[in-house]
This record gives sequence, C-alpha cells and structure tokens, in this order.
Amino acid sequence: MRLFIAVPLPKDVQRAVYAVQEELRARSTAGRFVPQGNHHITIRFLGESNALVDIADAMHEAVKDARPFLLRPGALGSFTHGGARTSYLSVTGDLDELFRIKETLDSALLDRGVIGAKNRLVPHITLARAVEHGDTADIRMPNTAFTVRSIVLYESTNERGRMVYTPVHTETF
Repeated sequence: MRLFIAVPLPKDVQRAVYAVQEELRARSTAGRFVPQGNHHITIRFLGESNALVDIADAMHEAVKDARPFLLRPGALGSFTHGGARTSYLSVTGDLDELFRIKETLDSALLDRGVIGAKNRLVPHITLARAVEHGDTADIRMPNTAFTVRSIVLYESTNERGRMVYTPVHTETF
C-alpha cells in the first residue's frame, strides 16, 4: 500500500482551495492539477508499507497530548523539483502544534521500525504539479480558517490515471 499521513481539509476549505486552483488552471498552459476533494496538508509520506498497526499506534502516540488548533490557507507559492514547478497554497496559523505532532509522529514511527521518506515539514496544500502559468498576483486567496481536530492515514492509488486518496485510519484529538 502506498501511504501518507495528512491533515484533512473541511469541505468549505476544500471548496475555497479548489476555487483558487481553478483560477490558476485558467492561467496555465500545462500542469497536472489535484482532483477536487484530494486537497490536504501532508505531514508524512510513508511510501509502500503494510505496517498499518504500527502506523496507527504511532499516530495515536503523536496526538495523545494534542489540542485542536487553527490553520488557514495562505499565499500562492511554488517550488521546483527536477525542473518541474509545483504550485501550492502555503499554510499559516498555529504551526507550532502541527510541528510538534510531526516531530512526535516521526519519533513514534522510527521507534516502531516504520521507515518513510525523510522530509522537513513545509506546510502547504498542493494545487498542481508540472505547472506552467503566467502572473498570479491578482488571484484572490481564501480567508478560511479551520480547526484541526484529526490526522488521517491515506492510501494513494492510481485509478485510470487519477489519484484516489482513501482514508485508512483516523486519529482524532
């Protein structure tokens, strides 16, 4: 199973993010855009793994002392990897709690022998990969804060060329 752990976005935030994405798509000449409903904030990419019990235990440990906290989509940005540009919305808010959960999660996963791609958390919501677009300065950003109350383990599958993210386990706090 190809797995990752993420913060899910509420439906109203997903709609607001999708509206920004559609503005970006209208200005783009190329790109693979995230399907509606697939937007999230990745905390940890795990890759191929069947260690569901260990991952669920690590998630439980990561949030056992967590409190709900506020996040909000931020500015439009991009990074380049292998020559291709990925466009995203940054994430602002109570990032200290998000980083604490990520740090505890990484430690708990390591303690259980679960190996995943090492990554530094740069909170963002991916909009499109391999994207080419012009000026985006006048795209209106969403002003939608939301309360984070859970993290979710997702399985990622490719169904007829479309990525499908299926929740496998949820830890609520």
